[in-house]
Amino acid sequence: MSETSNKNKKASYAREEEPGFLEKIGVKYYHYLSNKSGTAGMDNISIDDLPPDITLQTLASNITGFAAVIAFAIGALTTFVSIWVEWTYMDTMETTEYYLLYGSTLLIMLAIEMTVLFWLGLKTVYSLACLTGHNRAAKGSCLPGDDAVPNILARAALEVPDPIIHYLGIDPLKHLSKSKLFLVAFLYKAKVVLTSLAVKFLLIRLFGKGEARTAFSWVAIPITGLWDAFTLYKVAREARLRLFGNKLAEHIVTDMLTDDLIAQLSPKAREGSVRAVATMMVLSQNYHPNMLVLLLRLCDTFKIDENCDYDNWEEFLIVLSEVTQEERYFLLDLLSVSAAFDGHLSKLERHHLPEAFQELTDVYMARTEKLKDLLLNGQLHAAKELCVLDFEPG
Repeated sequence: MSETSNKNKKASYAREEEPGFLEKIGVKYYHYLSNKSGTAGMDNISIDDLPPDITLQTLASNITGFAAVIAFAIGALTTFVSIWVEWTYMDTMETTEYYLLYGSTLLIMLAIEMTVLFWLGLKTVYSLACLTGHNRAAKGSCLPGDDAVPNILARAALEVPDPIIHYLGIDPLKHLSKSKLFLVAFLYKAKVVLTSLAVKFLLIRLFGKGEARTAFSWVAIPITGLWDAFTLYKVAREARLRLFGNKLAEHIVTDMLTDDLIAQLSPKAREGSVRAVATMMVLSQNYHPNMLVLLLRLCDTFKIDENCDYDNWEEFLIVLSEVTQEERYFLLDLLSVSAAFDGHLSKLERHHLPEAFQELTDVYMARTEKLKDLLLNGQLHAAKELCVLDFEPG
């Protein structure tokens, strides 16, 4: 593909919103860590050069486990301070003074807890990035514009939602009502702001007054610690999923879509390749970066018509009926891989995929489920073996 064509295609890729404050902070800290450790200028490592899956799993588990222990400790400690203030001063101070002290303590402890968790999340995802060979922090190593690996990892670490992307007219949210979108956004923001407070104090308020309530308040210490540990576990799992998906997308386009294989694909089959990924983005109903990476790299490989309605499922089914049998198997392979790339199978995906797989539904659904589980469990080499794209069924 010519440089001019490539530039035009990247120009059509646009974020609806600029990176927010937290994402910018996360990216800066990622760059700081990479410069400090000397990995910023190193070349990324291919899958074949990475350690075996058992080693990757063990090291990833150790990184995640250490972070979870620290998260538990900071959650428990900050909660202990708040409860100690309640126990010590509730009956010995004037009401106004007590609530000023108690409220100030809550805010300070919450700020400390959130700051440490954000820092810990960023450190954890950077360690996982080094483990999976994502050493370079340069822009352009992942998605166009200001959306490189540090950005997608910063969003995972800080639990910032992925941005809405405009590319090829693809709309992953086309099947979601505006009211549901608003509810999802509201619940997300409410979770970020109120989760820690709710875990600390909701149960306390439900269990009466006096000594029973005060005694029960101590239960909030392990509850908050466990919640913070679980939060770090989810952060690490999502970061690992994004890192492995990025590696697999690079492997598929660089090592599997060779010139010889591309030469065997008709223009209709090449169009179907882009449609396979685009339609899975719509059926999964999210802008997961793994799907975007795979889509962008396929579009880098094939000449595409930006005026096509690539995210139309019915059109994809028509393409499947128009290509040769061997090309159909190739497209079904790619469809199966795309469905697993975000680590989740939505209801829409489970409903519509059999329409494409038809007589091979059992085989391809089993493959999709297995690949999804391998990605979530950190078995990168085993996942690579399931990403084979050929002209054979299954």
